[in-house]
Amino acid sequence: MSDPFEILGRTSLGDQVYGRIAKALLTGRMRPNDKLTIRGLAEQLGVSTTPTRDAVKQLTQEGVLEQRSPKDVRVPVMQAETYLEILDIRLHLEGLAAERATERAESSHIKALLKLLERNDRAIANNNYSTATEGNQEFHLALSDIANMPNLQKILRGLWLQMGPLVACYYDTNPPDLNLMHYEVVRAMETREPARARDAIRSDILVAKSAMLDQIEALNTEFRGAVAGE
Repeated sequence: MSDPFEILGRTSLGDQVYGRIAKALLTGRMRPNDKLTIRGLAEQLGVSTTPTRDAVKQLTQEGVLEQRSPKDVRVPVMQAETYLEILDIRLHLEGLAAERATERAESSHIKALLKLLERNDRAIANNNYSTATEGNQEFHLALSDIANMPNLQKILRGLWLQMGPLVACYYDTNPPDLNLMHYEVVRAMETREPARARDAIRSDILVAKSAMLDQIEALNTEFRGAVAGE
């Protein structure tokens, strides 16, 4: 696993460590079955092991990381049942976020979303899927932000913490038209059509379902092979 972190400053280290690890998960810079160590993470972040251990403990308690033994913390390999549950929740909650965002969106919000999508288009064209994965997550969470629904965003962020590593694997396969439905959401905002925005974001989530399930099967097959070889 490459080092996905920058050296941290000295302010609010516990929160910063949690935030940086969470961002690495959200944006797919940590991948399924990556093995993490407290000391290794602390060295990458430039902090002591204490705030790092606390952050890892919190993420483990939240089900975002998996502790297989006292010295073996991993990014979980998602199961199909978990993915389908998260998919169902996202369809409802992100659909709601898109509706409310469309009702509340101002021109500045629309301009910011278009700028984000243009940046993502460039990243995809340059095969920079790390940046594209991050932009995808930013777009989805921006909807609940524009909707002014912080509690909803907190729930969705928790789901994305679990989904980030898998979404990154999906992006690695270079799927077509990654921003197609995102632009449709923005067009719905421009014309104040909440139901259209809801349907567009739901379509965006659903279009990857088959490929995601294939990815999960491949990852679990690889994981079982790795375990058998240990």
